[in-house]
Amino acid sequence: MSSKVQTTPIDPEVMSTKSVDTIQPGIRKGVYLSSIIAAIGGFLCGFDTGATSGVLTMIPFQERFFTEENIQYLQGLLLAFFLMTAALSAFFSGYFCDRFSRKYSIIGATVLFCIGNVFLVIGHNFGLLLAGRLVGGLGAGLMTNGIPLYHSEIAPPDIRGRLISFFTLMSTFGQVAGYFVTFGTSYLVTDWSWRAPYLLQCLICFFFGFSMLFMPYSPRWLVDKGRIEEALVALTSLRGTDQVQHEFEEIKDEIEFERSLGKRTYAELFAPTNRNRFFSAAFVAIATSFTGVVAIWYYAPQIFLTAGLSDVSSSIAATGGTGILSFVCAAISLQWVIDTWGRKKLFLSGSVIMAISMFIVGAMFEVYTIVDVETGDVILQNTNARNTIIAFLYIFAGTYAFTWGIATYVYPAEVFNMRTRAKGLGLVYGLNWAFSIMISYCVPLFLASSVSGVYFFFGACQVVTMAGLWFLPETAGKTLEEMEYVFGAK
Repeated sequence: MSSKVQTTPIDPEVMSTKSVDTIQPGIRKGVYLSSIIAAIGGFLCGFDTGATSGVLTMIPFQERFFTEENIQYLQGLLLAFFLMTAALSAFFSGYFCDRFSRKYSIIGATVLFCIGNVFLVIGHNFGLLLAGRLVGGLGAGLMTNGIPLYHSEIAPPDIRGRLISFFTLMSTFGQVAGYFVTFGTSYLVTDWSWRAPYLLQCLICFFFGFSMLFMPYSPRWLVDKGRIEEALVALTSLRGTDQVQHEFEEIKDEIEFERSLGKRTYAELFAPTNRNRFFSAAFVAIATSFTGVVAIWYYAPQIFLTAGLSDVSSSIAATGGTGILSFVCAAISLQWVIDTWGRKKLFLSGSVIMAISMFIVGAMFEVYTIVDVETGDVILQNTNARNTIIAFLYIFAGTYAFTWGIATYVYPAEVFNMRTRAKGLGLVYGLNWAFSIMISYCVPLFLASSVSGVYFFFGACQVVTMAGLWFLPETAGKTLEEMEYVFGAK
């Protein structure tokens, strides 16, 4: 594809160096401000996860909506419905991001998220809760595609990993906030113990959607729509310097060539020039679902209770501790690691440590738990085993945030060309949501039948993942237009 206008061969390494060097750092206030504001959407997604995991353990919530016979089934259904519509929304998000812009797709996602949370706040029966989760899921799926897509297209290559990682960092921070908001409200004995976190989320949605109105469009999207002058103004404001002509011409040449190929279709993702990118990004997205992190996020308070913590508030507080550690690890990785180590080393190192953590947690539960034959409760009385489980759950959470949590949104967002980026990311993130549905729905059933098996399963998944990671091309330090060379263009 890179043979578009060149008449002489170009060394991709030389091209990469030239591209990075000619993008002057400038002040860059514009690109950092736009990235941080857009990343608030990540905070909303993370807050929802943290708040929901805490709400599911609250006695007023359980007594209102569940019975002992249906609690595991309905909890899984509540989470699966959210993930189901998120997957559906992500699959079709490419159309909306291309048609209405990345910016307004994010704003639309925020509106859907807010409406879903209103249903939760006013919910007086399980049907309204399901409706809220269904609508909120639509917003979450569109948001998790639109924001990394927006970040990838406004970022210069030397800090692209860092800027895309703002989404993950804010998502982690949102989880921490969600955990501790529910920790505070868990002491309430009324329905406001679980309504209040979702009301707060509605207010944040309003602030975020209003702020996004003032953010610039993606310059690449503007060029793609033929709005050339607006694109140059947007790129100049994002870079904080008017020395952007080389970068702008490179973007314009690539997009004009892609537009000359005719109408865009999903089938292009599987063409010989694109399928390696798609399958690489899809592998990362699916492997992320099988790290086990979804189970830790949503069911951590229940896992800590099983491990021997005494009450709901203590288990939520312990879960909040994993969130704080995850936030610190994500911030360190974002600042000093993602653009220096590269993506592939992060994936590999993370898989090794997470596999060890899951195997150890599984072994502790397998050896030291006792099942009360009269009540069916799982009892873990060995203090050393309990502390070991808690320690390695913390290690797992911190490792994920430092490695996969940062890189999993960066890698898919940067591998596609402009022609297929929105549609490709939509399918890739849709796959991530789809497999997360399966994990979220099955984990409580898995835990009910085997307290240790689920951890051995996730550990084994990491071993399999390590084999696939060896074949991933490294993308750090390349411009989006140079990914043609990374994935084998001649």
